[in-house]
Amino acid sequence: LCWGDNDRGQLGIGAVDETAVPSRVAGGTHFTALAVGAAHSCGLDGDGRALCWGSNDDGQLGTGDADDHRAPTPVAGVIRFRGLAAGWNHTCAIATSGRAFCWGSNDDGQLGVGGGSRDTPTPVGTAERVRALAAGSAHSCALTEGGDVLCWGRNREGQLGDGTRTSARVPHRVELPGAAVAVAAGTVHSCALLRTDEVYCWGQNRYGQLGDGTTIDRATPVRVATTLPFAAIAASGAHSCGVTTDGATLCWGYNLDGQLGDGTRDNRTRPVPVRAGGGG
Repeated sequence: LCWGDNDRGQLGIGAVDETAVPSRVAGGTHFTALAVGAAHSCGLDGDGRALCWGSNDDGQLGTGDADDHRAPTPVAGVIRFRGLAAGWNHTCAIATSGRAFCWGSNDDGQLGVGGGSRDTPTPVGTAERVRALAAGSAHSCALTEGGDVLCWGRNREGQLGDGTRTSARVPHRVELPGAAVAVAAGTVHSCALLRTDEVYCWGQNRYGQLGDGTTIDRATPVRVATTLPFAAIAASGAHSCGVTTDGATLCWGYNLDGQLGDGTRDNRTRPVPVRAGGGG
């Protein structure tokens, strides 16, 4: 079910009319995973086939053309996948073999395949098997099965975590103090959850989205300023959130629209608890 803006067919309902209530995606496919970009969406069916719909100016639907699709359309090829991530105008997926593939816009190297945009799935330039993927506006990150984090793409704010501000068209390893178990990406920042239950973030920090108590951009990972142990992380736009091992939710970063859930509109440079609502 999808709802919201639909000017490019990103709701997949067969039309371009926006809707404020959940509407069933056309085609009757039963999906096991979903990923949403700026104006496109993708899903995996029960057999691991990828289908995408919506805006396709840069080939982000992976259908081998540049036409928008208002309903789910199979991604080209016969590859079966087990994970998805969607950036602004690009998409990445994990094949059942563990190999990472990306397609769509590659203006900043966010596909990790060298030069040139791609309208069909193309292998990312690493032979390491991947457990999870995350996609920002124009960068991507992967968690390997060995617990390493690799990032590639735009790096003007240090979102690749390699100590530079130089964009990369192939994966670069992030220097973390330990093995990671999860990775997340906002628009221009990235975060990783370590096996030690600590969260480290890097990239743009204008609004405090790195959670280190400052608003200084970081080109290498910094620890989020809390001693609480985390079990899960997420990032979107210019804010980040985590769930502790006790089930509490904390958020930090940009908060002009109340996205931190702490009852204020104040940006936060350190994690603050989400306040319980009255809706049950």
